[in-house]
Amino acid sequence: MLSAGAETLLRMVGWTFLPDFGARLLLRTFRQLQASPPPFLGIKPRQPPPLNSPGYALQQRISFSIIIFAYLLYTAIQAYLQAPPNFYELLGVLPNVDEGTLKTAFRNFARFNHPDRVGPSGEARFIAARDAFDTLKSSTRRFAYDRFGPDVIGWAADCTTTTDYLERGLMAS
Repeated sequence: MLSAGAETLLRMVGWTFLPDFGARLLLRTFRQLQASPPPFLGIKPRQPPPLNSPGYALQQRISFSIIIFAYLLYTAIQAYLQAPPNFYELLGVLPNVDEGTLKTAFRNFARFNHPDRVGPSGEARFIAARDAFDTLKSSTRRFAYDRFGPDVIGWAADCTTTTDYLERGLMAS
């Protein structure tokens, strides 16, 4: 396993060279398809634009843009799939929920997902729901969670007021 610094360096070096390499590969494939398309497509063959012409430069920019867009889409999907669950989604409530409804939602969650009922496999999920409930039931911590995310759970020892959370969150960001 690579260290965080080595992984970052590898990504930087890789994405310095990979988009250009991928764009050239994509462009070469496109130019071959343009010159001799498969017969089942029903497209007439066309002569690709010559090297160093405006048409070739346009095709090169488009292929480079496709590679970068594909990487950004891949990164966004990976980030979405690896993100921790939203506290509101975990408890199944809306962000403007009142304390009574929040308490009812947590009790319903606990009724079906308590470790005594589902076994040790559900312990991590129950602890996450308990932390979510503890964070959302306090108006100050809910304010901080809505602005700075789940990191506010670890700030509870140092922060007591909204101002404390704002200062800590702004310094962290």
